[in-house]
Amino acid sequence: MARLHEFQGKALLRQMGITVPKEAVVTSAEAAADAVAIIGGETVLKAQAWTTARFKQGLIRFATTAADATAITRELLARQISGYPVTHVLVEEKIDIAEEYFASLIISDTESAPVLIFSATGGSGVEEIVREHPDKVAYFTIDVRNGIRDFEARNLVRRTGIHGKAQQAIAGILV
Repeated sequence: MARLHEFQGKALLRQMGITVPKEAVVTSAEAAADAVAIIGGETVLKAQAWTTARFKQGLIRFATTAADATAITRELLARQISGYPVTHVLVEEKIDIAEEYFASLIISDTESAPVLIFSATGGSGVEEIVREHPDKVAYFTIDVRNGIRDFEARNLVRRTGIHGKAQQAIAGILV
């Protein structure tokens, strides 16, 4: 099964012309300090690990200075998650978020097909969102012969309560 770290997924988004925050991927505390100096301002340091609830696990932290970034990155790189060492940290500019959505493509053993998951309430704690607000999460099983068509993506997004221009824009990204 292919898995992507957040920084790899954002590289794909960037290739598609979708704006993502300024960032650097580092493998040492010293490189994190350099990245903070280049990015400037407050930054978010995100351990790259294939796990959920990274914020709750202390794997997403904030830094305003190179010294903060050095100390935090050193801590993050010393961590092991599910038996795997953290080897990369994404250093990213902290931005104000007006709205946040979550999209994930998984291969479902149950469906024997790719399933697109979309949430109108962001990705932090998506497991809790599924339990507490199932109406805010929609699923679509993709026919691999056709892919996901525009009307199917619009319907997926609409089922989470998003309508109008936002629905069309998000569906365009998902297709």
